Amino acid sequence: MPYTITYAALSNVLPHQRLSMYEKVFKTTTPIELHGAYIWSVKVAASIHPLLSALEVALRNSIHNNATQVIAPDWYDKIATRTRKRWQDEQRDTNNIKWHSSELLRIKKKLSKKTPPKGLTMHDLLVAKMDFGFWDNLLRECFSINGDKTALWPQCMPMVFPHLPKGHTNATVQLEISSLRELRNDIAHNSPIWKHKSVTDSQSAIGYINQQIDKIIEIIHWLSSEKVDWLEVHMLQSEAKRVASENYLLLCQRKDITNLTEPYSRYKRGFRSKLKQLNKDGFDIIDTQSGDLFMLTKLTS
Repeated sequence: MPYTITYAALSNVLPHQRLSMYEKVFKTTTPIELHGAYIWSVKVAASIHPLLSALEVALRNSIHNNATQVIAPDWYDKIATRTRKRWQDEQRDTNNIKWHSSELLRIKKKLSKKTPPKGLTMHDLLVAKMDFGFWDNLLRECFSINGDKTALWPQCMPMVFPHLPKGHTNATVQLEISSLRELRNDIAHNSPIWKHKSVTDSQSAIGYINQQIDKIIEIIHWLSSEKVDWLEVHMLQSEAKRVASENYLLLCQRKDITNLTEPYSRYKRGFRSKLKQLNKDGFDIIDTQSGDLFMLTKLTS
């Protein structure tokens, strides 16, 4: 139970300076509320990570499979590039092209003595070793040349992103992908994923996180509507929405707990009807006479 922890003893491994932003945003008044807000943030990050992984894998495979068909199996070595004429654009394009080449060289060195697993080519293995930044970089303007059959964009856009709304280009998609890659980096570095200029309190933090979840799902849909269905069947989106909610935050903080819970004796009387009413993005908390709390949630649709 959170009431048995000596929170002051955690200062060496979880400094108060680290928690001060939680205190400010979530307006906490007790150590239990403060650490609960921190734990909630950790759990939200953990629930969003599978969605970001699904996005990265979908983007990687969609680019690789379609570029292989349109350009060549080693398309990453053969794609055309360009540098724009304006000085700042030219410098940016040059840096992005150099970085692309350096990443290829780095991974090729790493794989030089490896044999691909059965059923995979060395091209597949190399592509699988590239990190999110490689795919983010590939969406930049230096890889887009109208009418060039060896350029990724715009010729591959309809195949890589079959459900892309009108008005989008590789450059506008890159901005969206880059933002979500930063979100994934925040998760990897244990930074608060709700930290944004628009977030001033718990409600705006919850709203911002849910916007990010919706954005991840939207971009995955641009790549594959079937993958969105796959995420839905396995309830990964629902799990993220469930955790990124006000009630889950309050539960972690043990705040207003009597309003969140229902005694077991009362809950079991209407068990069947409560199961029918249970939302896939929500949960019920059952309180037993011994003080134990149990969560009831929907696992499949």
